[in-house]
Amino acid sequence: MRDEVVGGRPRPVPQDDEGLHRLARVRVRDPEDGRLLDVGVGEQNVLDLPRVDVEPADQDELLAPVDQVQVAVVVEVALFFSYRGHDARFHWFTHFFVGATVALVVMAVVAHRRRRPVPYPLVWPVLGHLVAMFPDLLFAGGEAHEPWMDVFLGHISTHFVPGRNLTWYAVFLAALGLYLLQMHAIRDEDPRTEGTRLRVRRWGEGPPVLFLHGLGASSRYWDGLADKTSGYEGIAVDLLGFGRSPKPRNAAYDVESHLEALRPVVEPGTVVVGHSTGAVLAAALAANPPVPLAGVMLIGLPAYPDIDTARQEIGRLGLLARLTVTGNPLGWVVCTLMCILRPLAMLVGPLLIRDLPPAVVADGARHTWRSYSRTLQRVVIGHRSAPDLAAARVPVCLVHGTADREAPIDYARQAADGAGRGSGPVSFHEVDGDHHIAVRAPEEVGAHLRAMLASDAASTDRATSR
Repeated sequence: MRDEVVGGRPRPVPQDDEGLHRLARVRVRDPEDGRLLDVGVGEQNVLDLPRVDVEPADQDELLAPVDQVQVAVVVEVALFFSYRGHDARFHWFTHFFVGATVALVVMAVVAHRRRRPVPYPLVWPVLGHLVAMFPDLLFAGGEAHEPWMDVFLGHISTHFVPGRNLTWYAVFLAALGLYLLQMHAIRDEDPRTEGTRLRVRRWGEGPPVLFLHGLGASSRYWDGLADKTSGYEGIAVDLLGFGRSPKPRNAAYDVESHLEALRPVVEPGTVVVGHSTGAVLAAALAANPPVPLAGVMLIGLPAYPDIDTARQEIGRLGLLARLTVTGNPLGWVVCTLMCILRPLAMLVGPLLIRDLPPAVVADGARHTWRSYSRTLQRVVIGHRSAPDLAAARVPVCLVHGTADREAPIDYARQAADGAGRGSGPVSFHEVDGDHHIAVRAPEEVGAHLRAMLASDAASTDRATSR
């Protein structure tokens, strides 16, 4: 498969007089919130950024990373030898691990709230260490230790936890892991990529088929179907806010914003295949296509007749969906923890959920609270697909699992029956299986796709012969 990014026009890297690529590092100001961003310009082309003010990269940095390392090493060596004959191993190690642990936790929280790394990351642990050992500095000046000194990050009591230094070493490693996980999550939401340049995967040759995944999935949801079918050019996208596509914080994540992001990848004569949330978007595309379409296939369409029914049905599903539907603040907490621990969730998830491909489960953590909750509320719950089916003037093929709990088959059948009276050709096909028939029964779903492509080819031939 071929990966690419669509929706942005490549801009060539600046070159010098000899035609060589210049390696530059500039700082640009984000037009949304005014924060400064480091942008590295290297040997690759870069996508267009919004119009920004350019400033020197280190204009507001008093300490470059190398300087931070030097300062941290000098300070810590000085603190270690400051104990001299007072058992540095007992004092220095304990207070360093405690102070650095608290600093790392605070850094992770601050970074998560700001959605960007904290400044001077190597200085924070040193400051935490200084706070934790401050009573020892007082002791060196003649001040005796008192119980109240525990306010300095448990200066006295931390010496007497079970395991002592070994315990604090383990806690420090856990805090370091938490901070690194948060940095990984922030990189996945790099504000320099905020926009609508969707990640696209392509395979095969032939008529274009656009694949739209469901809520909390990614383009890799279609890998099994891609392996079982051929004769077309597959175009699978990561929807806006999911997978490896941008996750802009200010996006509405409603039907209109998703369709606007999809516009660059919808080619004339495309067959659009959508699953679940993707099926809602595919139906909306059929009703208001930016270019003439060949048809749409809707797999597991959540065609709830009204908002109350949608909330009731979705409320019976997973914890995050239930909390989101009911507006419970714990929904934000659960999703935020998933974002903070995203790499861990992507590692552990496939071990816990064994009935879906590991890649599908892992990518289930690649979203944000905004992209997940807004898409669920505004696309799945708030948008009705029946009017879109009635307005479609292209062939519509609904394929549904008979045991689908997420999108009960009766609602989809009713929507298909109602749409068939005034729209283009509408067909409804039942497949033994649940909501994920595209993954569990790719041969059968692929057969319906081949039939739709063959029908479109026959229609094209008849039109050409006239």
